[in-house]
Amino acid sequence: MKQVLIVEDQRMPRENMERVISESDNYTLSASVNGADVALAICRRQHIDLILMDVCTSGNKDGIEAAAEIKAELPNIKIIIVTSMVEVGYLQRAREAKVDSFWYKDISPERLIDVMDRTMDGERVFPDKTPSVQLGLADSSELTAKEIEVLRYVCDGLEYSEIAEQMNISLRTVKFHISNILSKTGYANKTRLAIAVTNKNFIIPSSQEKNK
Repeated sequence: MKQVLIVEDQRMPRENMERVISESDNYTLSASVNGADVALAICRRQHIDLILMDVCTSGNKDGIEAAAEIKAELPNIKIIIVTSMVEVGYLQRAREAKVDSFWYKDISPERLIDVMDRTMDGERVFPDKTPSVQLGLADSSELTAKEIEVLRYVCDGLEYSEIAEQMNISLRTVKFHISNILSKTGYANKTRLAIAVTNKNFIIPSSQEKNK
């Protein structure tokens, strides 16, 4: 039986994952915890084959950060990032952290047990892209990579000049990108745009992410 660690701070998703494991023939629950910051310590002191890791958990560390640390020290442990957040940066961050698979709760067509089985068989299961969301009049897939980068800084509360400095571009270019985004989405100003984007969980401000 494969030993599974669940890292999830929300009761219902955690109980759902626990039920998937209890009903399976190949897995047994080793531990179920709220915070990613304790995951590595658990893996050091007991045998773990597979981790189901949410991104936003209690504690001071997100699941992708914890996964990267675990993979660096204990590379044989399989890790599946499990999240309901469609935050556009999570998928790339998970790949960079060398996690084995990535599964969107209630979005992915695959069942969790299928992803677990395929992952344990050595397959890396990743969606092709972040699911798109509706942002006003536009689909999020209509935004360019550069517009998304600008939008991330907008959601973090930076002013035009601060965005220009962070991206090493001109103030005029920042205003051009924001004007294009507002035109595509139909929002009246960048404040309403930022609120809508964060409410959709397409981009999560760094301050909000730490508090989740």
